[in-house]
Amino acid sequence: MNKPSRFAGWIQKRSENTENLFTCWLPRQTGIFSMFILRRLFSGIRLNPDLKATLEDLPDNAVIVYVSKTKSYFEFLCYYTRYMQAKLPYPQLGFDCSIRFLQPVGRLFRIATAQVRFFLRHFSFRDPYRAGFIRDEIDKGTTAFLPLVEKRDFYRRFIKSKTDPIRHLIDIQQTLERPICVLPQLLFFSKHPATTMPTMADIFFGPPQKPGKLRRLATLFRKPGNIFIEVSDPINLKRFLELTENRGRSTDYLALKLRRDLLSQINAHRKSITGPIIKTPEEIKQEILTGEELRQFMGTYATRREMTIFQTHREAMGYVDEIAANYSPSFINIVHRVLGRFLNTLFESVTFSPEALSTIKRNSRKGPIIFMPAHKSHMDSLLLSFTLYDNHMPCPHIFAGKNLAFWPMGPLFRRVGAFFVRRSFKGAVFYAKVFVAYIFQVLKEGFNVAVYIEGTRSRSGKLLQPQLGMLSILLHAFFEGACKDLVFVPVFIAYDRIPDEGSYLHEISGGKKTAENFRQILRAKRILKNRYGRVHLNFGKPLALNDVLAEQGLTGAALSAKQQNTLCRDIGARMMNAIDRQTMVTPQSLVAGALLSGGREIISRKELGFRIEASMNQFWAQGSCVADTLADGHQSAVENALYHYRGRKFIQWVDAKAKDQARHNAWRIVENRRNALDYYKNISICHFVPPAFTALAILEKDAFQFSAADLHDTYRRLQDLFCEEFNADPNHPPAYIARKTVKTFIDNSILVPHPAMPDTYNLSSEGFRKLVFFAGYIQPFLESYRTALVYFAKNRRNHHHKAKMLKKMLAIGNRMYRQGEIRLKESISKANYDNAIGFFTKNGVRGSEDEENCRRWNDTLVHYQNLILR
Repeated sequence: MNKPSRFAGWIQKRSENTENLFTCWLPRQTGIFSMFILRRLFSGIRLNPDLKATLEDLPDNAVIVYVSKTKSYFEFLCYYTRYMQAKLPYPQLGFDCSIRFLQPVGRLFRIATAQVRFFLRHFSFRDPYRAGFIRDEIDKGTTAFLPLVEKRDFYRRFIKSKTDPIRHLIDIQQTLERPICVLPQLLFFSKHPATTMPTMADIFFGPPQKPGKLRRLATLFRKPGNIFIEVSDPINLKRFLELTENRGRSTDYLALKLRRDLLSQINAHRKSITGPIIKTPEEIKQEILTGEELRQFMGTYATRREMTIFQTHREAMGYVDEIAANYSPSFINIVHRVLGRFLNTLFESVTFSPEALSTIKRNSRKGPIIFMPAHKSHMDSLLLSFTLYDNHMPCPHIFAGKNLAFWPMGPLFRRVGAFFVRRSFKGAVFYAKVFVAYIFQVLKEGFNVAVYIEGTRSRSGKLLQPQLGMLSILLHAFFEGACKDLVFVPVFIAYDRIPDEGSYLHEISGGKKTAENFRQILRAKRILKNRYGRVHLNFGKPLALNDVLAEQGLTGAALSAKQQNTLCRDIGARMMNAIDRQTMVTPQSLVAGALLSGGREIISRKELGFRIEASMNQFWAQGSCVADTLADGHQSAVENALYHYRGRKFIQWVDAKAKDQARHNAWRIVENRRNALDYYKNISICHFVPPAFTALAILEKDAFQFSAADLHDTYRRLQDLFCEEFNADPNHPPAYIARKTVKTFIDNSILVPHPAMPDTYNLSSEGFRKLVFFAGYIQPFLESYRTALVYFAKNRRNHHHKAKMLKKMLAIGNRMYRQGEIRLKESISKANYDNAIGFFTKNGVRGSEDEENCRRWNDTLVHYQNLILR
């Protein structure tokens, strides 16, 4: 089926119809001069890329009716001209429209003559509805334009009894075999939301969202690129009438329902692009402080602290000022222009899936979108907001740490949507109540929100454990009635090179984090001297909260605190798992892992090639998300990554004197750069965790033949051991993941199914090398945990606070590395030690008093490490 030819067929049929005698129908050729003017006027208006795909998805025999919210000849002529230019079905028939000035002179004369004859016979003018003209044109397949509302709409239909075009369209569909598809259209002159405080220009010339004639023409001539057309989800009128709830209903009822549904859809679509109405900070503050829950708390708080209610209000206003964003669409527009140049200087490209964004935009009509990105860099918020705004979505309100509220950047961040939160609410009950009230108000207004579910930037490269405090606050606001639904969207932002890399390596090696300040901003100009490669934004599948509640049978139920906590943990686990699935393997991450796994200082080209091929085959087998540069042919991408690492002195040729690259048969990893390579390896380590655990389980069997059932217990023990490092799949048990990984190992030529014995597998000749390579990905964590156990074995319980414990562990790790007790410098990691403390304290190891537990866990770690090293 050739869709473009189908469009051409529609155009052909319309152009042949020249016997119409009403001005609500426009011929294809309206005159050379008039068409020239129309094309010059509307040629700069942008079309939504989804429009063609939407039209192609309609039934082949469908009649298309474009729908707009209000009656506008400007919109009718815009769609007529731009769609004709784009070779798409364009509207020729206008419901309740009369366009005389564009009719060819001969046709206009025939229309006037026919109307005069009809008037002399019937003393009234001919009506296209009663004459059956509209029905005939729809029956022929003529594409039409239908406005839902006009100024005198109520008077005409309810007082004068004029024909309702929606009702007439339903009458036609009831007797028509082919479906009529109603396609809502929106014409935007500005992405700015409406405000409660109009300017003088808005009063005299109309607001930017709905400009008057002069402002419309000024925008059309001066900035036509600001005007764009959006298309909403089509409604198949035939299916609409066949719905169970619509059968047997009167046509008047169906017309009212269809008009209401279309208006709601158009309004929701417009809000998904512009965002909600912008209120002044004073209005927001007043609504927060007059909320019932906060007012009751303030009354109790004032009584308990022996304060007047006015003093309590003053304190609450101070907290709101400390927290609140000062969202400014005009400032965002300026920042967008500046940021575009800045990002072009910093990165080669910023890529994303337009289809994924379209899905998010459709889901945003249900309720506020809660973006949940993995936090890799301070650039994350800029890239997310820029990408959304650049693709006709409002910038989200962003959870930001109070450390970023420094002058003068704090006020600027507030104007692009950042609101600031303290790292801890401990001892600040009043502040917490005000913060909860603020989040309630943000969701009530309909703003989208970005929440970093990890709570902070990852210094190790891998995904951290979820911090559920902010998610809990969002859920509380939902259950208090702030919005009808919440839609969670996981986001992964993959960098070829992280701008924050230097500070991360400093901190992970034990250095102290430098507090953010304006001096840092001034010093940051040196990052402009470097290029940081490509950035990939991966948006996961939206998860609607109402769908989760329906799935668990909780729709409409009043949830207890325990149920809300369980739901919060469930959604948090789902989001982390979804982010893992969206994690993109970049060439830099792939090469870093291939270089480091196994702990060698020198790796031959042949061995490196073997590891790269094993990794790529594993990615294809398990359906991992890989960068386009790897998918299109990974050899050149790998060579570019090696060239990049050599240029940054991460690696060097073994034979430095050789001038011919072909003579360089091995790479040496520079010792003090292993931590940097480890960071990039960890970015995509989630794709290697199931293969690594399964490989260790197979190696533990110490046999070339085994059953898949024999792997389940070892996989579960490894998952429990590293529960602080890697997020478990909440939807599938360890046994399922182990068996699924075994199947991928068959595709990767690691295992061969036994021909006679079911559920039994043999290890292939090269399979052992691949298993050792995959298992090597978790070797640094084994060494880090062994180092932590050495600390616990030498120190009593609660002998040091956590910061001192980490400092001691770093010192022990460096000593063990110098003495050869551990092999990998990248295992000396503050992040790994922090997770080890969390795991061992939960499992009965808190100090030298737990000698037996220390010995048992150490034996376990040594056992797994020996499986890799043998």
